[in-house]
Amino acid sequence: MNADSNQRWFPNSMPAPMVDHHTLPWWEACAQHKLTAQRCTNCNHTQLPGSPICSECRGTDFEMTELNGKGTLYTYTAVHQPLTYEEKLPFFIVVIELDVSGTPCKNPVRLMSNIVDAEEEEFEIGKPVEVVWETFSEFVSVPRFKFVK
Repeated sequence: MNADSNQRWFPNSMPAPMVDHHTLPWWEACAQHKLTAQRCTNCNHTQLPGSPICSECRGTDFEMTELNGKGTLYTYTAVHQPLTYEEKLPFFIVVIELDVSGTPCKNPVRLMSNIVDAEEEEFEIGKPVEVVWETFSEFVSVPRFKFVK
């Protein structure tokens, strides 16, 4: 993981992430370059994004569980139409199945993000990835992913 990198992959004109009181703990952890997931303390079901109610048992008590930042490519799409005038194309929207081994989480959890520094021919479902951080400010860092070499 590149916890200290200031690498930027997306233009400054990209909109800032949307935050509410349910997702704020996740974004606060991201600002510290920690990848977490909301885990129900009643049934250990894990979910992203954070929610007021557990989708498994309807519980309302949660903890943020730190994950190791590894995972596999679950699915993806390549975007060839720019969203901003500065955008490098193509960019890749992906769903990552995060590794929850070594945690009390009872289910896999998936996160929508981006693969960076890769060519389209490198993409293969199930390929291992690891988190890299794109830091926008001291308060906002966004997890992106790179293929494990």
